[in-house]
Amino acid sequence: MFDDAIASASAGVRVLKKATISRRTVLGGLFAAPFLHSPVAAARPLRIVTLDSGLAEQLIVLGAPPIAVTDARDWGKWVAEPPLPAGTIDIGSNFAPNVELLAALKPDLILTTDFVAMVEPKVSRVAPVERITLYSPGGSPLPKAIASMRRLGGILGLEDRVEAYLKETEAFFDACAERAKPFRGKPIVILAFLDPRHARVYARPGLPQDVLDRIGLRNAWQGEGNFWGFATVGIERLAEVGEAVAVSDYMEPDVRVVLESSPLWRSLPFRRAGGPIPLLPPVLAFGGVPAARRWAALLLDALERRNP
Repeated sequence: MFDDAIASASAGVRVLKKATISRRTVLGGLFAAPFLHSPVAAARPLRIVTLDSGLAEQLIVLGAPPIAVTDARDWGKWVAEPPLPAGTIDIGSNFAPNVELLAALKPDLILTTDFVAMVEPKVSRVAPVERITLYSPGGSPLPKAIASMRRLGGILGLEDRVEAYLKETEAFFDACAERAKPFRGKPIVILAFLDPRHARVYARPGLPQDVLDRIGLRNAWQGEGNFWGFATVGIERLAEVGEAVAVSDYMEPDVRVVLESSPLWRSLPFRRAGGPIPLLPPVLAFGGVPAARRWAALLLDALERRNP
């Protein structure tokens, strides 16, 4: 699931030169993006396989879904929206994709990231490889995701679709910023629970942090995270965030049961002030532009339910 698109461009260009697919071959051969409403006459779509869910979701919203992805069986658990198109092939885990199945699919292009670079020698025997990394040291993921969408648009000949989607995204975030105005008085802490004693706190840099910045909300956790955008802490350290508004994007039911019976947990200022913390629907923590939009919508939905 884990994933500087621009920083790795030279390596991507080197492997992409092996490809013989012309952009004119695929331009107009893809279905209309979900945010567009007039279908494009189908020719032969570019057969893309991706080893990263964040890149997959970006392809889907551009109307050029991959024919296969890794860990498709867990899409509903970790991504959910946009939905994975029916018929998408699961080629196994991102660290150990099924190379025989991959070869049988005859892809035109395979997308990887720095995180799965160790499998490139194997999969590059099947098809050209393009590495596009959203999560890496330096910078933050949302600008990298925007750059990666433009890069995908260049590969596919879908530059106009990309720019339309990004323009719509800016308008979407502007609307979310208006919705967020009533909630700017109190900071938010976003958690993912590993077990009853440890949690990931989403921090800077990271996609949730980029979203909070874009819509004008404050993160109650002021410590730095890793380049994935989180810090792993013991539950007792959550006292540092004070009376924040807390939400979680991941908490197993048995973890909640243990937490709610813990005097330490119930004594935390945000727990005392707000009661049991709400659990967000699945949203890709290490995703691209579509995930950023989903983060904004789900966070605001949770805040509005808490303070109707």
